[in-house]
Amino acid sequence: MILSLANFFQHIARYGILIIGFSMVSIAIFTGAINYGITIDNILRNLPDAIPWFLILVTLYLAWEFELIGGLIMLGLGLGGIFYMQASNDATIPQLTIMIAITIFAVSFIVSWSLRQIGELRFI
Repeated sequence: MILSLANFFQHIARYGILIIGFSMVSIAIFTGAINYGITIDNILRNLPDAIPWFLILVTLYLAWEFELIGGLIMLGLGLGGIFYMQASNDATIPQLTIMIAITIFAVSFIVSWSLRQIGELRFI
């Protein structure tokens, strides 16, 4: 029971971050390129806009292997993004919603890891 609940949290977090990450990378790259015309040169020009989202995907890869470490780093990125947006007064509701979702998925990784530790203690 505990391990199936841990798997649930793990899958929700993995695939939620995967969807957010790839969606935001494509939005960051192509939104700016649309203004100038979609060419390889303009797409490459907009790659720096996607760096934060690539960082989220790298953290997802880390969390895929090491749930606690990746979850804690992702939690820091999510909370840092929320505080940064609030401090800069540039935050929109969709941006805050995405950052809150990243924070919730990070907590899901941590909960999944915690449930696995509890499950291992019970079955020893």
